[in-house]
Amino acid sequence: QVKTRWSKQLTTVAGIQSQYFGINYTPEINLSGTKNESHSDIAWFLPRFSAEYRLNSKNTLNFGWGLHAQNQSEYIYFYNKPGEPQPHNLDMGLTKSAHYILGWNFNFLPGSRIKMETYYQNLWDIPVEVQSSSFSLANTGSGFSRFFPNKLINNGIGRNYGVELTVEHFFSKGFYYLFSGSLFKAEYQGSDGIWRNSDFNTDYAINALFAKEFKIRKKNVLNIGGKATFAGARRFSPIDSLKSVNAREYIELDAAKNTERFDKHYMRFDIRIAYRINAKKSSHEIAFDLVNFTNNKNILNYTFINEPPYRRIAYQLGFLPLFYYRVDFSL
Repeated sequence: QVKTRWSKQLTTVAGIQSQYFGINYTPEINLSGTKNESHSDIAWFLPRFSAEYRLNSKNTLNFGWGLHAQNQSEYIYFYNKPGEPQPHNLDMGLTKSAHYILGWNFNFLPGSRIKMETYYQNLWDIPVEVQSSSFSLANTGSGFSRFFPNKLINNGIGRNYGVELTVEHFFSKGFYYLFSGSLFKAEYQGSDGIWRNSDFNTDYAINALFAKEFKIRKKNVLNIGGKATFAGARRFSPIDSLKSVNAREYIELDAAKNTERFDKHYMRFDIRIAYRINAKKSSHEIAFDLVNFTNNKNILNYTFINEPPYRRIAYQLGFLPLFYYRVDFSL
């Protein structure tokens, strides 16, 4: 990469990245008596570019663009269905994406800033099922459901776009805070060619955190902090009752993937209290983390039950108090 300062106001960074991913499956001879073939994929030309323009001492504009490539989890490549001689997804290629960012940064006070960014991500070569369905690897990972992939090919597409606002005060004089809010959309297409909301498309997310340190005597520090998180309601798919009863697990109606939403939004509050004792060559810290201390029942998904309506709501982590004691040594 090359960084160029064209003037006191304008600075650019440009570069190129390449990415190689290869699989050498063993054993060489599989159960059917034929030799396994290695697979590799190369993304030769992945350019990146960013520019920063300083309007004045407090205001800065920035722009970024880049192409990216990503391999999938090893589990996806090497999963072997019972009765098959070898894994059936060894030939998956890299997933590609193009990212665009436009932002504004305003340092309104010493050590404090407001940052606003808008972004667009275009994704392609996403693994989807060979048979027509709503499945896409871009729509996995938001929960804890079991996943046994069928044959996948790199024919899926997706898009993410939104705007983010950050208000931040960097740590100084024993205090800092951070507020971030985002409005966004996350959508994808499976092999059926239909645009759908992804599991991650909650429409908005808000985080606010703060911490304050108090000096106790000369060497001891008391730290009190908190965090609040809010997000839109999760999406879900209606149950296929007949298939669910036969399989004894929650099976979705594929054609109605993510067409419905729960009526409860996500909300969580955390508190942290820590006391640190600084000695000559060590420090001792005692801390209490009160995770979701209001014990708010945030919805995770639906799970299967063996009676009508064959589903019930599963909730995420409730109130969880944590305690730890840590010693750090220095030479």
